[in-house]
Amino acid sequence: MKTKLKKTIEFILKLLVTFGLLAWLILKIDWTEVLTYLERISVWQIALYVLVLLSGVAVSSYKWKTLAEFKGLSVTTAECFGLYLTGSFINNFFPSFIGGDTNRAYQLGRKDGRFSDAAASVVMDRLTGLLGAMVLSVLFATLNWRVVIGHPVLLWIAAGILACLVGVACLGYIMTFPFWSNVTRFVPKKASDFLLALHEYYDHKGMFARAMVLSALFSLVGLGLQNYVIFWALGIRVGPLDYLSVIFLISIVSSAPVSINNIGIQEWAYVTFFGFFGVASPAVIAVSIVIRILQMLVSFTALPMYLKGRKPTGSGPASVGPRETGPSGEA
Repeated sequence: MKTKLKKTIEFILKLLVTFGLLAWLILKIDWTEVLTYLERISVWQIALYVLVLLSGVAVSSYKWKTLAEFKGLSVTTAECFGLYLTGSFINNFFPSFIGGDTNRAYQLGRKDGRFSDAAASVVMDRLTGLLGAMVLSVLFATLNWRVVIGHPVLLWIAAGILACLVGVACLGYIMTFPFWSNVTRFVPKKASDFLLALHEYYDHKGMFARAMVLSALFSLVGLGLQNYVIFWALGIRVGPLDYLSVIFLISIVSSAPVSINNIGIQEWAYVTFFGFFGVASPAVIAVSIVIRILQMLVSFTALPMYLKGRKPTGSGPASVGPRETGPSGEA
């Protein structure tokens, strides 16, 4: 009962934040100017965006396939691709991407009833994706340090991300020690199975490094290039280094679980961070609107796959974990 009440309160708070941010946007933005930007995009530019979007999903699908096969799960890149799109479709109707990730874990694990391994592969997929974006955000913030130190918000966020990366690296190192397996004795069996499955990734440096490389590649294509296509299509010019020094920060900030499906927080991040480089608020709001609409339309192509794979979930997989990227983050 307490858990249900807690979830209800969290949802109400997110709803309030979402409406608050939307009210801020409505009052702040010149929507006539937003429409002017939206009129600039052409059909072939939309097609280019969709191509880049699907390329990013393909990279993520291959990474997830690699992580799943490491656990002995049988799945093809095409199947992972379909499950990614299905997850994105489901997330259109849930207040976070947990619904899509749970479906991914269930559909992968139900073949052999290995839900803990499947859930671990999904969590590691999400975790390495987030870490990849974090590494790139720190890298480009460092390369653009003269601008970053001139804006305390950018500096503090970059420093916070760097601290998180150090913390994760320390935790990963600790998990390689034999005593870590003893920790699982103090948690329920399902959670224990999941933690042990997750531990194997940390214990295998080559697999973790490979996943991180693929995550960095996705971030460059599925976040950097994908969003830049819309900036270019709408005639918004930002210096390459300035753009790269904030786009990954925006994706991380937008993934914070403070609003419904990051509505409002993503737009706030666009307005705030690109505002440091003199980009007009209506311009970046137009970018966010186009990205949201196109991602939703692409995800709806997975409706037949969702209906085909929909079956009673029974006990289902272990709950899957950490949140990830905002604007066009991994599906």
